[in-house]
Amino acid sequence: MPNTLEVELIETHAILPNEEHDAGHAAHLAESMRSTGVWEVPIVLERESLAVMDGHHRLAAAFLLGLRVVPALLLDYSTVKVVARRAGFVVTPEAILQRARMRDLYPHKTTRHLFSSAIPNCNIALSRCSG
Repeated sequence: MPNTLEVELIETHAILPNEEHDAGHAAHLAESMRSTGVWEVPIVLERESLAVMDGHHRLAAAFLLGLRVVPALLLDYSTVKVVARRAGFVVTPEAILQRARMRDLYPHKTTRHLFSSAIPNCNIALSRCSG
């Protein structure tokens, strides 16, 4: 992932999940964000569809916090690889995008997106993300 990527604030309701999440983990993240007042790691989204590549729990936390926008990095599958974590599931960019559009969510932790470098922290005040 090049260092020149800009974190953008994306409307929460426009983001397309494609995988289920653990509600308890999302609630813990939301409470941690509420206590610090900071969003630390951006959600990674597919540039055209706004499908989640990384950050389903952070997205769920954003909904729990009632955030209007979330910090995000916009990438595409020309630079991001994806693999299946669970046997028996077709995990390709096309399948992921179709499931996102159809709201046909994979089970929790089915996909794993492989980035060329670590997702950078953004440390954005939650007040910038609220209503």
